[in-house]
Amino acid sequence: MLFDTHAETLQPAELLSVEARRQGIRPVILCVPEDFYATQTRTTPSNANAISPVEVAALQACDGYVYIPPSLENLQRREELPLRHRRATYRRSAQWNQELLRRSVPSVYLLDATVTRSAATQYDVNFSAWRRESSRASSVDPRVLERAARPLARQLQRGRRVTIDHPNGTHLELALVGRPPILDDGMVDADDRQAGRIWTTIPSGLLTVAVEEGFAEGHWFSNRPSRHRRGAIRRMGWTFRKGRLVHYEIGEGRNIFEANYRSAGAERNRPALVSVGLNSEIRNFPLAEDQERGVVTLYVGHNDDFGGRTRGSFREYALLRGADLTVDGRPLLRAGRWV
Repeated sequence: MLFDTHAETLQPAELLSVEARRQGIRPVILCVPEDFYATQTRTTPSNANAISPVEVAALQACDGYVYIPPSLENLQRREELPLRHRRATYRRSAQWNQELLRRSVPSVYLLDATVTRSAATQYDVNFSAWRRESSRASSVDPRVLERAARPLARQLQRGRRVTIDHPNGTHLELALVGRPPILDDGMVDADDRQAGRIWTTIPSGLLTVAVEEGFAEGHWFSNRPSRHRRGAIRRMGWTFRKGRLVHYEIGEGRNIFEANYRSAGAERNRPALVSVGLNSEIRNFPLAEDQERGVVTLYVGHNDDFGGRTRGSFREYALLRGADLTVDGRPLLRAGRWV
């Protein structure tokens, strides 16, 4: 097993490594220097970040991969790099993913590692409460999540029309075309790997389906923040007509949304995905709010990675807590609770 970490997150990697050895697993820790992003402008962007033969060899022998993300401050340093150097770091990440996918290595993104005091300040949440929530949410049994998802997954695959309502003015109709919903339950099993899905997150708990790209009618108003590492988007309103996003309004974080929206292609106005959260221990976990049990999330943009037809680079999401969700007139959620 390979633990991929940064200097500031080395301690959790070491603790996980000790536990892995207790379980009879032989782990290896790959540690990125603390000044990795700070020194990028001194390198040649064309090849400085390419995966080395040593790293390729490690991946060839790897039967499990755990990614422990860097601190929020380090990620911000990356975003402040000149464009050509920033793109070089993205290419390196893409190479890693290609190698993992080619070898079908079960991979985990340890979202739990993002729980730090500085990140809590950035996301405006209480650090101690976030840490307690993270511990509980990360301990939910994947089998519990799978059982919760099973009846909803059947309806989403068999159904033809999804309707989402909320007292805040949301009334949106979307179409389904028989695509299988994808479950993130904290496990990468044989079926996932055969389908080319090698990643999961900890904590986890999300059921997602790619909707028909040519149909969407109505209004959607979020009541939960869409947090990004650059800030949060709040009170997002989307209006759809004839399958296209024709109007948007944003109460806070408009610049974050528009930074990518304005430069995106045609995919930016297409309905992409709908997901339902399954994790009963999540309530206010930055970057994992969509996993909260009963929260419905709508995405616009590309959906080809979930079995849809829309390609591109843009995707944005908006979250709704306490919604009614029906499939072909059958209620599945009422005020965010399973019916």
